[in-house]
Amino acid sequence: MEALAKVLPKMKKFNDYINDVNKGNFPITLSGLSDSGKVHFIYSTRFYTDKPVVIVTYNELELKKIKEDMKFFSDENILVFPKKEVVYYDIDTMNKDATMDRLSIYKKLYNNDSCIILTTIEALMQRTISKNKLFSNVLQLEVGMTLLLEELTNKLVALGYERTDMVEGRGNFCVRGGIVDVFPLTTENPIRIEFWGDEIDSIRVFDVESQRTIEPIKEINILPAEEFLVNSEELETVGNKILEKYPNAVSDVEIIKNGNYLSKIDKYFEFFFEDTSSLLDYISKDALVFVDEPTRIVSKCQAISTDNKEFIESFLDKNKIIPSYTKSMYSYLDIQYMLEKKNIINLERVDVNTHAKRNGYSFNCREVNFFRGSMDIFVQEVQEAHDNGKIVLILGGTISKARGIATMLLEHNVPSIFLEKLEDAFLTTKQIVVIPGSLSEGIEYVDINLVIAAGEISTIKESKRSYKPSIFKEGKKVVFADLNVGDYIVHATHGIGQYIGIHTLTVDGIKRDYIKLKYKDEDTLYIPTSQLDSIRKYMGAGENAPKLNRLGSKEFANTKAKVKAGLKDIAKGLIELYAKRRQAVGYSFSKDTVWQKDFEDAFPYQETDDQLRCIEEVKKDMESPRPMDRLLCGDVGYGKTEVAIRAAFKAVMDGKQVAYLVPTTILAQQQYEAFRDRMKNYPVKVNVLNRFKSTKEKNEILKQLKNGELDIIIGTHRIIQKDIGFKDLGLLIIDEEHRFGVAHKEKIKKLKENVDVLTMTATPIPRTMHMSIVGIRDMSVIYEPPHNRKPVQTYVLEYDEEVIKEAIIKELEREGQVFYLFNRVEGIERKASEISNMVPEARVAVAHGKMTGTELENIMADFIEKKIDVLICTTILETGIDIPNANTIIIEDADRLGLAQLYQIRGRVGRSDKTAYAYITYRKNKLLAEASEKRLKAIKEFTEFGSGFKIALRDLEIRGAGNILGPEQHGHMEAVGYEMYCKLLDEAVREIKGETVLPEVDTQIDLKITAYIPTSYIENINQKIEVYQDIANMDKEEQISEIIDELIDRYGDIPKEVMNLLDVARIKILARSLKILNVTQKGDNVIFEFDDPETIKEGKVQILIDIYKSRIFFSSGVKPYITLKLQSKKDSDIVEEVVKILNILKGWFREYG
Repeated sequence: MEALAKVLPKMKKFNDYINDVNKGNFPITLSGLSDSGKVHFIYSTRFYTDKPVVIVTYNELELKKIKEDMKFFSDENILVFPKKEVVYYDIDTMNKDATMDRLSIYKKLYNNDSCIILTTIEALMQRTISKNKLFSNVLQLEVGMTLLLEELTNKLVALGYERTDMVEGRGNFCVRGGIVDVFPLTTENPIRIEFWGDEIDSIRVFDVESQRTIEPIKEINILPAEEFLVNSEELETVGNKILEKYPNAVSDVEIIKNGNYLSKIDKYFEFFFEDTSSLLDYISKDALVFVDEPTRIVSKCQAISTDNKEFIESFLDKNKIIPSYTKSMYSYLDIQYMLEKKNIINLERVDVNTHAKRNGYSFNCREVNFFRGSMDIFVQEVQEAHDNGKIVLILGGTISKARGIATMLLEHNVPSIFLEKLEDAFLTTKQIVVIPGSLSEGIEYVDINLVIAAGEISTIKESKRSYKPSIFKEGKKVVFADLNVGDYIVHATHGIGQYIGIHTLTVDGIKRDYIKLKYKDEDTLYIPTSQLDSIRKYMGAGENAPKLNRLGSKEFANTKAKVKAGLKDIAKGLIELYAKRRQAVGYSFSKDTVWQKDFEDAFPYQETDDQLRCIEEVKKDMESPRPMDRLLCGDVGYGKTEVAIRAAFKAVMDGKQVAYLVPTTILAQQQYEAFRDRMKNYPVKVNVLNRFKSTKEKNEILKQLKNGELDIIIGTHRIIQKDIGFKDLGLLIIDEEHRFGVAHKEKIKKLKENVDVLTMTATPIPRTMHMSIVGIRDMSVIYEPPHNRKPVQTYVLEYDEEVIKEAIIKELEREGQVFYLFNRVEGIERKASEISNMVPEARVAVAHGKMTGTELENIMADFIEKKIDVLICTTILETGIDIPNANTIIIEDADRLGLAQLYQIRGRVGRSDKTAYAYITYRKNKLLAEASEKRLKAIKEFTEFGSGFKIALRDLEIRGAGNILGPEQHGHMEAVGYEMYCKLLDEAVREIKGETVLPEVDTQIDLKITAYIPTSYIENINQKIEVYQDIANMDKEEQISEIIDELIDRYGDIPKEVMNLLDVARIKILARSLKILNVTQKGDNVIFEFDDPETIKEGKVQILIDIYKSRIFFSSGVKPYITLKLQSKKDSDIVEEVVKILNILKGWFREYG
């Protein structure tokens, strides 16, 4: 917003101030500026001096406000340096979001990048690793430099990076041959470094999902994976120092010396680091440090010191080791001493003797608010400001809103200009200009007659994007490489077996890899890796292990037939229902009105692409003459309600009424508030019908519905009773339909006739199933979480009362609420009593499945209304309810819960702009069963979005399939596994639609060629299986070049054996397209066996005889075959001969077949 920077030099004092900055006359004090005025001055100072900027404020709330205001003025990326989460207790793992943010800023400062950094005084008071130590550990790599690969891996380990089989998250690195992949904490994507001998041949950025290269780069600076870096020699010294002072700290010292020191740093900080720094030590000499409200900063420092003192006393009372990080924090005097050496600009809202100070400037800049609810007052104040000779700049929020304000002013005979982008010329003369944008408050500069009007009418947000239809997004690949020994698999022919491992066998001098499977009665089956497309990892809908099938029996074929028959019944019912609704005639809603656009622009957040797509799909259905019957799927908090609100608004704009049906009273109340708040500025009447309404209120609502005075009614099953009458119902929205009983469903069916219906569910739906159902059920799915959702700060640790107490107190101090998951009904009251004794000031309540529906609803209502601080509950908790104020969740005995459950439970916090905390605990010194130990390992990995997370989500999706197709389908899914179930569903739907579904030709290739992946090329078994799977699943020749590119990218130059494997895959693709069952080598001959006698006829073989003469032989019959005599037994010659004859056959079939 350069034009706004250029307006301030009209004030002489501003020019004098900039001169002082350029001459280095610090400290400088600016006073009399409003909060948004301060941000305007900071931006303008950077504009005229081009110096790096650091802004220090007194709390997180003010920091957020400054950041949002700065977004209006500046296009730069505003960096926030967060405070470090101090951990005084033993934890196994925690996520690294704050570390990533802090290291990213250190990297910017290391690279001397000019930037704007925002932080709080608390973050400045925290000591960090010294600048010299951190920067001396930065790994600088560039193309062409000489470096031993082993030296690089040793350095990465020393920098805190963890060696893994494949890079999946930040802080990982892996080695494959001459390639090193590493994911620094400070980069958006991981980095691939390829060596040629001892020289770095290339550095490439790659995608973590596909593992494919995005772009080459020349150089990279890799910062440590931890902010507090300590090497093994130093750990020995640290341990000895701790034991000198605390002889009883033997177990802690043992953990430290073993390298797991991160959770102990805060406890023993003084022993780890003698030389420390503050963020102020890292910033450049020419950086400008703006100190926001010095008086408040002093008060905040004093409050922090007091809190720390009380904290230390509480540890002394318990004879515990006092965490030295608390004692090690810088005092305000320390900070003041550091600030004195910097280029300080103090910002004071109130003029406190600024004139008496050297380099003090007082400005007449005050807060203004023209937006006070009434449009008439707004118009009047704008007109008055204009009449008084002021330039009035109005920030209207979105483009359409700003344009609307300009139009409205003109209609009131107030001359105004709308501009999409502010230009300098418009701020030189007295006029009224309306532009898009927003600030937390309006500003008036009295000395230069400038008013910037902002307020409630404009909401801080990113620019809106319209949805552009695109091909349906593919799901993330769930890698078959997640297969472990003992896992269950499904073979397309033989059914459910158990994976034993991968074996390299040499038969007749030919080396190949085979997958070994175990079946019923210990039968064994070896599957060549070229046939990996015929097996899938078993994923069922239940918790129990599946039954193994018997080899050589018809058992699995019979099971598949039974499942398919059941699916055909479902598909038939859905198709008939779909066809009936397609023929019905309903109301065709009008295209979007101007009000609709205005209403949608008023949404204060950035929509996701998925949301925009779903909104378009719903509107298209509403505008069609057929009645809509669409299912909207998406996780809680993914924005389904906004889709429903927009659909409801569209219906009301056409004079229709809307009924919104929900399963619980609490949800009804929540949705009512959401609808009411969104529609408060429009002539739309919304009400709720639930048991909290009096009889008189209910009767009045019924009367208004019948008379058409009420536009939208929200409620439970009460709104589908016989006594409810609508004047003109146009849209029915049903939330979680599967949770209504049979009787209610019948009433819903009657209400559905000839009205548009939008059904919503919070259950995630598998994408593959969505694709199958898409032709028989109109379905919209939101897969994408909202933008800028703050991650949940997750700790995994042994249960510790002190930790729990501190976590609850910390949440209550910021006026939040706590979920405490205790998944046993017996003992839950005792646990509530424990928590009450632990934190007497907390209001504690319990909720569990043995309570009545009314009891549960009352408790949840109290929790939502903040009458309860801590809710001790089982997993019964209502999944649909959104409680933004509950931002801490404590889970006891987490090892008893599945990953999918943990995923859902943890998702209940972190839905507001506050940082949310999850404490995942297990019992102290508990001997864990093997299954629990595995689960706990996965839970520890749960702090990052790794493969465990993806598996949990897939588990949820599979369970969710039953809610769409009916609970009886769970049994079918368990019988054949999820992937086979989806395949059978797809076939059933196509058959019922009348499409011909031909059985797939299972082509087998058996050539005497050494075709496998040597361990020297891909060492990791799981990655090897993944590549085998990718090769086996290819069905087009062009995919081979993609696989070759990927292999070279990820693993380096391809050896001969792997090229042979790809050639065999090419042969299989060609043979399958020609309906060839088998290509088999016997001695000097290769036999091509065809599936169908009609495919090849004797008369047409003459073409081959003309080419190959006596080397070709043809045999007719039920399964005709061609025999080709080979001229050479070299691998490459065999491949060349076979590919040639297949290509001839392929060309011949195109011409003659």
